[in-house]
Amino acid sequence: MSHEDYLGMRRFPGLDGLRALAATMVIFFHFGGPNWTWLSGWVGVYLFFVLSGFLITTLLLREQDRTGRISLSNFYLRRVFRILPPYLVILGGIIAFVLLRAEFLERGFPRALKYYLTFMNEFFPSTADHAADNFFSGSWTLGIEEKFYLVWPFLLVAIGIGAAKRKFLLVAAAMVVLLALVPLTSGWALAGSKVAIYHSTIHYFILAGGCLLAITLHYRRGYALLKPLTHPLAAIPIVAAFVLLHVNLDTVWTASGQNLWWLVAYAGLTMLLLIVLVSPGPLRWLLGTAPMRFVGERSYSLYLLQGPVHFAVVQAVPGLAQSRTVSALVVFLVGLAIADLIHRWVEKPLIDVGKRVIQRKEERRERRLEAARPATTPAEPAPIGS
Repeated sequence: MSHEDYLGMRRFPGLDGLRALAATMVIFFHFGGPNWTWLSGWVGVYLFFVLSGFLITTLLLREQDRTGRISLSNFYLRRVFRILPPYLVILGGIIAFVLLRAEFLERGFPRALKYYLTFMNEFFPSTADHAADNFFSGSWTLGIEEKFYLVWPFLLVAIGIGAAKRKFLLVAAAMVVLLALVPLTSGWALAGSKVAIYHSTIHYFILAGGCLLAITLHYRRGYALLKPLTHPLAAIPIVAAFVLLHVNLDTVWTASGQNLWWLVAYAGLTMLLLIVLVSPGPLRWLLGTAPMRFVGERSYSLYLLQGPVHFAVVQAVPGLAQSRTVSALVVFLVGLAIADLIHRWVEKPLIDVGKRVIQRKEERRERRLEAARPATTPAEPAPIGS
């Protein structure tokens, strides 16, 4: 695939399918029982992290090329209208549910809300080890991503227009610092700790890995280095290596005392997998099919809904309380149906509202710029007959 072809792509359909797989794996890890441990579904969140870093950085770099600048206000408006509506609807639904059951205090919501409403989600698990399940603890990944969204665009703007080498050095330096902070924030081996990983800078390192890939592919010289990996035959060893590590990750993770270096290796292979998924080939086609895109477009809400949906399913059918394949499948299907409603009635309409807000804002900006331009004096007409 040529660099021009890559830059000309307005959508990466294969990445929607990867989102679908990531959300599905997380659900089957939580509720599918021992038959699904080989799937290593818990690392689905790290697929999301690499994806987020890659997509956000790609969009920002393309905006900079197209308009000559990165508008931080437009970026944050897009994020607000994209992330907050489903998040608040699902959180509000959970709160209403526990209030009706008179379990608001029992499930620790007075303490939890100050974390959930400020996107400090990842710090709540350390204070609630013995609290009843509040159905929203899986949102800790949103706390990580929101901090990334807050800082990374500012750094890109500070680096300036163009400056491919400076952008590359920026993200490389950030990754070195984040990796060096892992021993201080969590330690390399978690040794069974249920809370240490929530505070680890390893998550930001993985997000930055996606940013590094986006910067490398965006600029011609970096793309030339990775271009051989866009060949369909290159997908064979990359996909084989990724699948081999993925299906064995739960085993080696446990055997190594939950050593975070395995997550570093996993992030590296995920970056290579993204190159395969944006390049022409059978895997991009497979993950870009309509069913995969359908689940992928609803994966955000599906991920957040898994806790409350599981509780509701078990209340309706107590036999599904045991973690097994049928339990995970029912949670997936019910969660997907609700996620579809949220996607149609909340997510898409509010994204459209955000686009209109940004469009009006840009129109006002253009009018101000036009008014600020000095008026040009009409040229004096030439004498008749000249």
